[in-house]
Amino acid sequence: MRKKALLALMLAAALLLSGCTLIVKDEAVDNATEILRLGDRVFTKGEVKEQVEQQLLYNSYLSYYSGQSYDTTNPTNIANAQSAVVDALKNRLAVAAKAEELGLDKLTDEELEEVQKEAQEDYDTNLQTAKDNLADSGLEGDALEEAAVKEIEDAHLTLDDLVKSVTESKISDKVREYVIKDVTVDDAEIEEEYNTRVENSKTTYGENPGSYATAVNNGTTVYYAPANVRRVKQILTKFKDEDQTAITEANKQVTEANTAVSAANAKISAAQETLDNADADEETKAAAQADLDAANEELAAANTTLENAQKALDEATENAFAAIDADADEILASLADGADWQTLMDEKNQDPGMKNNEKGYAVAADMTGFDQAFVDAAMALEKVGDTSGKIRGNSNGYYIIRYDSDEPEGPVALEDVKDTISASVLSTKQSNTYNETLAKWVEEAGIKVDMNALKD
Repeated sequence: MRKKALLALMLAAALLLSGCTLIVKDEAVDNATEILRLGDRVFTKGEVKEQVEQQLLYNSYLSYYSGQSYDTTNPTNIANAQSAVVDALKNRLAVAAKAEELGLDKLTDEELEEVQKEAQEDYDTNLQTAKDNLADSGLEGDALEEAAVKEIEDAHLTLDDLVKSVTESKISDKVREYVIKDVTVDDAEIEEEYNTRVENSKTTYGENPGSYATAVNNGTTVYYAPANVRRVKQILTKFKDEDQTAITEANKQVTEANTAVSAANAKISAAQETLDNADADEETKAAAQADLDAANEELAAANTTLENAQKALDEATENAFAAIDADADEILASLADGADWQTLMDEKNQDPGMKNNEKGYAVAADMTGFDQAFVDAAMALEKVGDTSGKIRGNSNGYYIIRYDSDEPEGPVALEDVKDTISASVLSTKQSNTYNETLAKWVEEAGIKVDMNALKD
């Protein structure tokens, strides 16, 4: 669907362009009109128009997949796309001129090899994408290859085009590295950012331990821990594969039966509404009564099916727990005999989330995203070091949970996050430095721009 939608957008853009040919003018001469010039580097109207169309198509593509509409013929959208493209081209001209001035426009043999390799990989990917887009065309073999190559050529994605693009990108990267090579961050900047993040986290999570627990379990770095969060570890004894399959199938049957019950109830409500309507004639009410009788029979059958499906689910669940009772009991017996928790967990645990999880799961009373049976059992443990019995999970098997530690309330230690913050602050500072420098280059370059020539 996405490929077809994108092809439709491309076709619409092509039709839009073809309409322009109705204007009586020498199109070749018009497209050769200079829009931007810096020294001997020029972008013509044809080149700018092509990139504007690509920008409009891209904007439309993004809007489509975000559920919004975007009119590629809207004058405001076109003007905005033109402005964005011209700004980007001004940047390219300024960077190219500065690269030449700094002697950064020449690539080494090794860099040229990298360019060729990257361009070839991009070309191969684009060619395969073009073939995929033509999957419904009925073309095969050489005919499919030729059609795909033509698509690439029409989109200006030939190997030569890509070599030029990758080369420009490499040179641009070298210029950027030149600009930011001396950018650094000091401890004061790191501490300032740390304090900001701590305050933001405190605002977000200070009164919401459940959200904190969910966030850190999802891998989010949180800079302030609220009270009433604990860390727990578990040894999971999972259902056997065949039993899990039986439970999954039984759940499916329950879901389908519930859907049938809901559908029957909806029919009953609709029929009853008609019967309760004082303005309905006798013929209409007779039909509604027939519908009501049929819907009641349908509901009775659906309820019977639901009851049987629920019984099957309960039976499958009981069988699944019975099949792993001995395994879970063996773990509990080992713990009772003084077995080391960590050693036993490493040996017996079937929860991949516990692997390499030194601190364990963060748990709080009001958290979401975890099996409620797990959360309730974890929060019921009274003190650090306590271990639960075997806890029936709602979907996985038995949990055996150990209360491992309390999460210290307050900000995370600066040293624990210093590297992360330093890298982030440095990246932001480098981007700002480069953007400010580039804006200065563009302003000083004296680039000639004729936006009026784009209006017709």
